[in-house]
Amino acid sequence: MIPVLPAEAIRRALDAGEWDMAAELLAGHEHEVRATLADTAPHADNKASWLALLAAQRELLAQLTSVRSETAQSLQRLGRDRRGAKAYLDAG
Repeated sequence: MIPVLPAEAIRRALDAGEWDMAAELLAGHEHEVRATLADTAPHADNKASWLALLAAQRELLAQLTSVRSETAQSLQRLGRDRRGAKAYLDAG
């Protein structure tokens, strides 16, 4: 049986700020995929299922990459705002 990506559980954990839980879910999924591949090589009968899993993984990765980029931009803005406020206060 092809493992199922727990994408919604990962998203919920991330939204709740439960980084360790999200990491555990990802690690568990990776372990399941590796174990499945070690026991049963992909073949024509399950190709569609593996491709669906790959698509789900890519979709989650794209979302995580987007959120990471948005977070980096927010941190840069925060840094600029902080420096601007400090300069304003220092100018007195």
